[in-house]
Formats: sequence, structure tokens, C-alpha cells
Amino acid sequence: MPKISYLIATKNRAKLIGETLQSLVDQSEKDWEAIIIDDHGNDNTSEVIEKFADKRMKYYRLTDPHGHGASCARNFAAIRASAPIVAIIDSDDLCYPERSRATLEAFKKDPKLDVFYGDIDIWEEKKNIVRDRKTPHHPFSVERLLEVNFIPHSTVAMKRQILLDNPYNQFFRIAEDYDLLTRLAVAGKRFSFTSKKLVKYRLGDTNISGGGKEGITKIYDSLVKMVRRRVPYDKEILDQIAEAERIKEKK
Repeated sequence: MPKISYLIATKNRAKLIGETLQSLVDQSEKDWEAIIIDDHGNDNTSEVIEKFADKRMKYYRLTDPHGHGASCARNFAAIRASAPIVAIIDSDDLCYPERSRATLEAFKKDPKLDVFYGDIDIWEEKKNIVRDRKTPHHPFSVERLLEVNFIPHSTVAMKRQILLDNPYNQFFRIAEDYDLLTRLAVAGKRFSFTSKKLVKYRLGDTNISGGGKEGITKIYDSLVKMVRRRVPYDKEILDQIAEAERIKEKK
């Protein structure tokens, strides 16, 4: 049994996922597995994975027409995972070499820990710039999390059973991470963080979120708050989401 399972949802990322997987190969902790779920993609992602010839990488392709999106893919990945700790990484982001070790040490230090996260570097690939993110890194606070999503999802790890008991809500095509984390926080799950940067977060037009992950996800975070009745419904926000979905469908 591996010590940690990376859950990777992907769709038509053949040109990028190889870099993500190489960042796992380069981890200082070698006892990991990657559960790669191809969400109805139609490119040569499987061939990219096969070239690694690494038994730690396990590839599945979703074909059910009723199951789509990162939420569905990650839920399926959690079912297929075998490690007690599961970690999220987007299929266009890069893990820094010490990510696995830092994550496992956090859970070893605190056996009651449920969710762990860290900081990130933002990589503006087209400009070849690596910078800090705009949302400040925060120690964990339920109250603060309900106001703003300050947890970089590509750094999140949790006990596998937590995710099996509290799966991603497939209603949310974007901001599914914010919905999950706020539900876990309100339920009293134990969170911990490190100020170390665990992930190099690629910012570009190829993200699952579309159009750059820092901007558009904010309006979906607002949708989470509306659905959970934390804020009143706002027609302007709903119109923005409808327009974003229309643009995505054209791509």
C-alpha cells in the first residue's frame, strides 16, 4: 500500500500532464501512487502516461455520459485510491519535490488531522513569471474561509475516508473545492497548514476552470455561498456564471 495517493482529474491535457507526472516522479518521497481519471477526453493522454512505464501511475477513462466534470473524476479517483492519505493535484500544475514528505509528516505529527494544505507559487506561463498569489495565505479559520476561499486546492490533502464520506458535490462544475472545504470546516473537521510552497500553479487559458483560475473562480465561490444560503441570491452573479458557461461550451 502506498503512503499517499494523488488524485488527478484531466481532460485533453496530453500536452501538459506529462510535466505534472514528472513532478511526482521527482518527489523526494517515492512511496506514492497517481490515480489519473480522464474525464471523457479525446486526445492521447493515455499514450503520455504509458511512456512513463511507471506502475505507480494508474489511468482510468470515464465514458458514462451522465458523469462529467472534475468533481465526478475526483470522487471516482478516491474510490480507486489505496493510500490512507489522498492529495489533489490539477493536471496542469507541478508539485515541488518535498510536497509528499511535508504532507505525510503533517499527518504523522497530528494523527487527528483531517485536512492539510500549503502555499503555492503562481506561474504565469505565457509571461514566464513566477509570483505570489493575490489571495493572501492564511492560517486556518472557519470564519475566514466562509468569507473567502484562501486554500489553494492543488495543495490539499486529506484522509481518504473523509473524502469517501464527504464527496465532491457534482452540481458544482467550478468551485467544487470551495464547497467541499467549507462543508468539512463547518462539520468540525481538523485543518492544518504549512506556509511552505508545495505547488507551482500554472495560470493560463488551459485550466479546467477556463480563462485563468484566479479570476473566474471568484464568481463561482459566490454561487457556493448562495446555494449554501450564506448570502442572498444575486442575479448579476448568476448572469456572469451563465455567460462563463456559454463561453466554455464554445471552446
